[in-house]
Amino acid sequence: MDDKTRQRILLGLVVVLGLTACVLYLNNRNLRAEVERSRIDPEELQRLVDQRATKLIVDAVRDRRHDMIEAGQWLHTFYQGQDGLKRPEGLWIDSHPDFEGIGAWLFDVYLAERLAGADDAEARKKVVDGIKQSDEWRQKHPERR
Repeated sequence: MDDKTRQRILLGLVVVLGLTACVLYLNNRNLRAEVERSRIDPEELQRLVDQRATKLIVDAVRDRRHDMIEAGQWLHTFYQGQDGLKRPEGLWIDSHPDFEGIGAWLFDVYLAERLAGADDAEARKKVVDGIKQSDEWRQKHPERR
């Protein structure tokens, strides 16, 4: 191979390397610009996350509707029972629902446990254990203190 051919090959390689470097540089610059354009404002990101979390919670609660109705009926019966709070009217106080009991035991304990992965029996046990720690239960069951 003569010197002229080697020079042409080297020149060709230099040109190819130069073009490759230019292409890589331009791609990198375009990629950085694209990333910059796609960045979400932190407040917007938080709003989107909150919106998605709310939808997931609403869907999860909606999926548990039947469980909540059954748990409410069970809690009403437990409140009436001898092992429960011995209330003849169950979840009723002064001719209205015991909203505090419903909120505390059905939503704060039962639903929270179900959404965390507990089955119905485990969630009900948590409710019973909690009720048995209440002042009302202790007053009605002095023999079990």
